[in-house]
Amino acid sequence: MFGYIVVNQQEMKFKEFDEYHRYYCGLCRALKEDQGAKGQLSLSYDMTFLVLLLTGLYEPSEERGTKRCVVHPMTKHEYARNLYSDYAADMNRILTYYKCMDDWTDDKKLFRKLYAELLIPKKELEKEDSRLYDYRQKIDTIADRLAKISELEKENSEDLDRLSGYFGEVLAEIFAVRADAWEENLRKIGYYLGRFVYILDAYDDIEKDRKKHSFNPLIHKLTCSEEMKTEDIPVEEWQKLADWVKEVLMMQAAECAREFEKLPIIKNVEILRNIVYSGIWNNYYKATAERCGSKADNRQNGE
Repeated sequence: MFGYIVVNQQEMKFKEFDEYHRYYCGLCRALKEDQGAKGQLSLSYDMTFLVLLLTGLYEPSEERGTKRCVVHPMTKHEYARNLYSDYAADMNRILTYYKCMDDWTDDKKLFRKLYAELLIPKKELEKEDSRLYDYRQKIDTIADRLAKISELEKENSEDLDRLSGYFGEVLAEIFAVRADAWEENLRKIGYYLGRFVYILDAYDDIEKDRKKHSFNPLIHKLTCSEEMKTEDIPVEEWQKLADWVKEVLMMQAAECAREFEKLPIIKNVEILRNIVYSGIWNNYYKATAERCGSKADNRQNGE
């Protein structure tokens, strides 16, 4: 999926990372049991955050154990799994399906289309006895918002608020696992995380998109000529963009954190805080350091 909702491992205790990885392995097992190897190909750390969040909030019963897998056939790995591992696996599959179909529609990437059809055959979405049929309202919302993003991108829209907002609504729908007292908080966490992810993804991909002449809502923020080679863009230009993007991202991160702190979570709360306050910034600082050098590294360290 996106690869942005992750931990900052450097700021974690070993036991915290081990616990985080147990839930990651639990999610992997859920994907494997439901879809086999093709399901595991869609595995991401992003949905591990959702599993940890819902587990901390609702505290379901869990299955824990050790298993070997295809990736680690020689060594047994510990895993933790519960009903939210299965839910996150379903959401992961749905989101990956629509992302692959979008890639097929926009760029005619045949492999992505074939993978999407393997992941979710069309008839599965229509069968009433299918597990995914229970998610039809969520599926309709996800498909609609991703289609709206695609339309705006085809128009070369520079409306970052609408573009990121639609992706925020996608994650809001995914995070709202049930209608209860915490639904609104979970929706807001998903919404602001989705906005954060969309903006950060655009920031992260600027070089690639400039080279391929692909859509990117942030390219117009660079005042240099589009004909200028990316490697020739002055550091000052990159730093100006980095400062603007950071300010926008901080607004999304602050709202996400505000809603997160309203939840009565005790279990694995330090892991979750690591992600909400630090991990989601990993790619921003990595991209900024590559473009701006040591100045960006100093800013990451709070200087």
